[in-house]
Amino acid sequence: MMDVNGLISASVQLFKEEKYAEAIETLHQAWDAITDKSTQITEQSWIQSGLGRCYFEQAIKTKDTDKADKLFGKAVKHYQEWSRFAKQLADEQNNIQEQINAQYWLGRCYFEQTIKTKDTDKVDKLFGKAVKHFQKGLRLAKQLADEQNNIREQINVQYWLGHCYFEQAIKTKDTDKADELFEKAVEHYQEWLQLAKQLKDEQDSIQEQISTQSWLGGCCFVYAKKTKYMDKAGKLFKQAAALFKQQLRLVGQLEKEQIRIQQQMFAQVMLGHCYVERVKRIKNTDKAEVLFKKQAGKYLLAVYGQLSQLDETEKEEIEKVIRSGLRDIDYLNEDWDSYFEKKKQETQESLFKGETSQPQDAVSTVLAVLHIPPIELGSTPLAHYTSPHVCHKLFGIGGNETASPMRIGSSTYMNDPSEGRGLLDLLNQQDLELENKADGASHNAFFTCFSSRVNDLNQFRLYGKEDSVEASGCCLVFNKNGDWLKEVDVSVPFRSLSQKSGQDSDGLPETGFSDNKYEKLPLYQVAYIAYKDEYIAEKKCRIWFPSQKEPKFGIRLKPVGNEKWHQFRLKKLKEALEELIRFFEDKSAVSDDDKEALEYIRYLFKDFAFRDEEEFRLLVIKPIDSEEIEYCGTTQSVYIPYADIRNLADEVILGTNYEKTGNQRKAEVFRYQMKQKCPDVKVSRSTLPINPPNK
Repeated sequence: MMDVNGLISASVQLFKEEKYAEAIETLHQAWDAITDKSTQITEQSWIQSGLGRCYFEQAIKTKDTDKADKLFGKAVKHYQEWSRFAKQLADEQNNIQEQINAQYWLGRCYFEQTIKTKDTDKVDKLFGKAVKHFQKGLRLAKQLADEQNNIREQINVQYWLGHCYFEQAIKTKDTDKADELFEKAVEHYQEWLQLAKQLKDEQDSIQEQISTQSWLGGCCFVYAKKTKYMDKAGKLFKQAAALFKQQLRLVGQLEKEQIRIQQQMFAQVMLGHCYVERVKRIKNTDKAEVLFKKQAGKYLLAVYGQLSQLDETEKEEIEKVIRSGLRDIDYLNEDWDSYFEKKKQETQESLFKGETSQPQDAVSTVLAVLHIPPIELGSTPLAHYTSPHVCHKLFGIGGNETASPMRIGSSTYMNDPSEGRGLLDLLNQQDLELENKADGASHNAFFTCFSSRVNDLNQFRLYGKEDSVEASGCCLVFNKNGDWLKEVDVSVPFRSLSQKSGQDSDGLPETGFSDNKYEKLPLYQVAYIAYKDEYIAEKKCRIWFPSQKEPKFGIRLKPVGNEKWHQFRLKKLKEALEELIRFFEDKSAVSDDDKEALEYIRYLFKDFAFRDEEEFRLLVIKPIDSEEIEYCGTTQSVYIPYADIRNLADEVILGTNYEKTGNQRKAEVFRYQMKQKCPDVKVSRSTLPINPPNK
């Protein structure tokens, strides 16, 4: 039978093998083997530390947020016990070191729980607890006798304190509060920088300074993108660029070649993006714009030329980032051919591994045309119309203690009964069932819809009604400041399709930038299919088939952003649809894989009758048995959670008849509650002319 130390050693091995349940059981055996708890304090300290780590790792790895919260709670209890035993250690310096370690892991618990939680109302409280423990660790670190160890421990804590404030600043919707939090993050990163300069090992000191400059630059960069003050954004981008240039100079002093190359490339990538964002967001003189675009291209192309020096994994990651920057530069330079090819290539590689059949190539073209990335959308505001009841739930007001995420709903019961069929009809690819029963669809489309028609009478009348009262709903406005769409991943909506069609899921991009991958969904514009009759003017559609002279059906696509780019888009869309029409004419040559390719785009076309909606969509294709689909008993519907929109919405416009339903709602109460919960979301009233409901 193993003694206490033997059991502890066995648990360590089990932990390394990620057998956490077995490790926990072994540690409990070790704990029970210590009959006199006034002895073997060191061993008891180790056991509590090990139990905390096991629960922590389980919490990190689980996708169930409720389960994660419970596991983090257990980890915290064991880390608190660890801290208690650490204080009993006889050796003073060991006592302090163990307390520092315990405080670090307590801080990490609360930090990681904050990142993982869906309950945004808990965020500030959890960050506060994390900061409290890191600050306690900082005070203890200053008591260490070994000077270099003292500095290293302070460096670690300053990094995590800066990281806490940085992440909290990103998550908050209150811009004034975000400003304060970013400033605090910068203060801690600067403390980190000063400590890094005190390290005796020269290379170690340089590396720490490089890391600090990187985080300081990243903080200023994100701060610049988030602030609503354009002058301030310009100064912050300039500051970020200066910090990345300083990082670049420090990198040149590193002795290890591979590390030097990697970090040089990172600094250059960030410099390139600093200049791109300055052009996109800041009003400059023509001369300044030319300079910034030139600088952006210089740094990004320099990295592109160095990619061969990286391993394949690193190369792929950096190439994605570079590509998005170079693509934006092409758009800013109005190099439409190059811009479009980069968009299309990204789609092909993400969905089809770059090897496409004829229909897949045409599908990639359609997706590249209809995908609206941030640079194309600019500051165009988009509206989402919903009922007061749902609006209150989304913002966590009106009796709702917590906010609910916006839902991506099933297409099956949308207002358009022909949803997803228009394109199939166009290509004469209807799935006719001759039997008296049919199987359910293998792919289910889920989407949430937006319109470029903000505060629109017709939209108010149709959507978001309460008690059947027209214009009683709410218009949620997004993207007024051009900051709604984040870094997107074009593979996210279609991963189940890619996997089903035999693509290697390992090659698909993993979730990044956000704990919620659906926040990275690309935005698609809906195109409308018209069947020509004597009442549809030809000018209503810019594309007609089979020809402009003999129009039978047309495609309507509203311009977004640059008119020259829109004309280019129309040309590419026409070519792709003509290619699909020709391909699917010979039904004998059409395989199941060819039909499958249409699943990627069929929900991006609607009937011409809905053209006034000017719709944009966030789209997800999933099988009905996907674990990501949830059921709502209240609405008797299935959906996929999208995101907490309190960090995304800019304004709520209350419909003209908001106060005139049977629920006796009051606009001033809505304003008051929103001011308490979401102070940066503007609230206004629509004054569109519509009669009040009949009494």
